[in-house]
Amino acid sequence: MRKRFESTHPSFSSSRRKLLKASSVLAAVPFILPRSLYATGLQSEVNVQKFYSGDWIAAFKQAFSAADIVSVPADLVCDNINTAIFMPEGKTLHVAGGLKGNGKGRFVLQDGCQVLGEKGGRFNNITLDVRGSDCTIKGIEMSGFVPVTQIYIGGKEKRTMRNLVIDQIKVHDANYAILRQGFHNRMENVKITNGHFSHLQGDAIEWNVAINDHNLLISDHVIENIDCTNGKINWGIGIGLAGSTYDNEYPEDQAVKNFVVANITGSNCRQLIHVENGKHFVIRNIKARNINHTFSQKAGIDNATIAIYGCDNFVIDNVDMKQSAGFLIGYGVIKGKYLSIPQNFKLNDIELDNTNMQYKSRGIQISSGNATSFVAITNVKMKRATLEVHNKPQHLFLRNVDVMQYADAGPALKLNFDLRKDVRGRFMAKNDTLLSLANVRAVNEKGDSSVDIDRVDHQHVNTNRLNFVLPTTVK
Repeated sequence: MRKRFESTHPSFSSSRRKLLKASSVLAAVPFILPRSLYATGLQSEVNVQKFYSGDWIAAFKQAFSAADIVSVPADLVCDNINTAIFMPEGKTLHVAGGLKGNGKGRFVLQDGCQVLGEKGGRFNNITLDVRGSDCTIKGIEMSGFVPVTQIYIGGKEKRTMRNLVIDQIKVHDANYAILRQGFHNRMENVKITNGHFSHLQGDAIEWNVAINDHNLLISDHVIENIDCTNGKINWGIGIGLAGSTYDNEYPEDQAVKNFVVANITGSNCRQLIHVENGKHFVIRNIKARNINHTFSQKAGIDNATIAIYGCDNFVIDNVDMKQSAGFLIGYGVIKGKYLSIPQNFKLNDIELDNTNMQYKSRGIQISSGNATSFVAITNVKMKRATLEVHNKPQHLFLRNVDVMQYADAGPALKLNFDLRKDVRGRFMAKNDTLLSLANVRAVNEKGDSSVDIDRVDHQHVNTNRLNFVLPTTVK
């Protein structure tokens, strides 16, 4: 499970792949309507109130049988939604008013279904359960602490679902906002965009055990005030994605892959972005403020703006952090066993300014390695923070790096390549190793050189414009 950082080499571990019990209940609901009984859309749009006679659930079912579009007008609140309402294929729920439930109610979206909101269109303690292709959820507000999640994407039917759009939603005062359990089926071409997530106990977006999914875009979101205070372990992340069991060979069928997380503004949480056992992904254009350990204190998760565990072939680009914990890029660990190490990645255009931060906090901490691998760290500027690199990838490049750390907190740059007596040393590259450093400056608050480099035994060493001297290369 995710643990707080407590040591120089933390025991990173997998946690996001633990399925939530409540989602299993959602997945167990059967599809009860055969295709032959789906509504034919005799009318184009109806007001659900037309069918109301004391039971809103019955009213919605009748309305969906009568028209392709069912509307909830602005002056109407439909309450006591306390069981599943299956939307027949191709139907649209148009919400300008309100819908309320007790946490057990949900609308199940099948192929071609849409839930569209106008200003004021809102759901409280009702889950939207996506079970089909070509579905859209747009323009709605959701809240309520009773259900585990506001939007659930999963089910146990082994099928492929395509073309999901979730756009312009606002979720607040809730547990999870969006939860995907992906072990049983496949999602293709998913776009989750332009959301606002605030005051949540769980995650804003959790994409869990999503080993079959392809082409996922999560972009243009504001995430703020994510604070798990209910004692739940592993809750309280902005955006989390996870594959299945760690494997240092990084097989495609075990990883969450082919996704982009972009244009995220986050504040006031313990961890903003989290990826476990992922590959072929990009994280870019992130702005973070006040990401620190005072949030979700009992959730058992590391404090970091971006946390990466056991991943391959990824890019993190253009990240601006202030008064925040930085990056944690480390091993894939299960029950204390180190199973994989990050490899083949690039960090570029990273800024971290903790000059005015009141807490001691992580800067950028990286563990990387493997026999054929590279790590490139370029255009990094950090104030009152440390850049740490542990273990040894085959090729390591540092370009245009400027770090400052206060002397009483330790060195500004730490390069820990010597793991000969450490069990994690098995991940070290040993052949044709390259260390290339250019325009690297590491200083304390007085401008004096501030580095800690234990051993350099790379076969090839290239340096240019350093404000420190490397240890004598060991051949």
